[in-house]
Amino acid sequence: MQAGSQPSSGAGPLVGNWIKVAGDPGTEIYPQYVRFAEGTYLGRRGESQVGLMWWDAGIYRLERADELVLSTANDELVRYQVRLEGDNLHVVDPNGRSVDYRRA
Repeated sequence: MQAGSQPSSGAGPLVGNWIKVAGDPGTEIYPQYVRFAEGTYLGRRGESQVGLMWWDAGIYRLERADELVLSTANDELVRYQVRLEGDNLHVVDPNGRSVDYRRA
């Protein structure tokens, strides 16, 4: 685990660096790397990613333990179903596509 990727005490459960490890067809629009800070996030492309990146930079909040609201590339606030299990984050977008991230 890289230094600085673990959340500090009192930080939200998503705070830290994440890397995409799996995704359904159509999830290429989600970044290979995402860093969550308190209330903000920054997505970063992988080497092979081209085109629109739906999570570029913006704000987010956990509405409930299983619901993430995140501002997308067009600044729309979008609701995602999420499941956080240890260092694994499973996200389901409004179209039913799943993408998985692991804490880096």
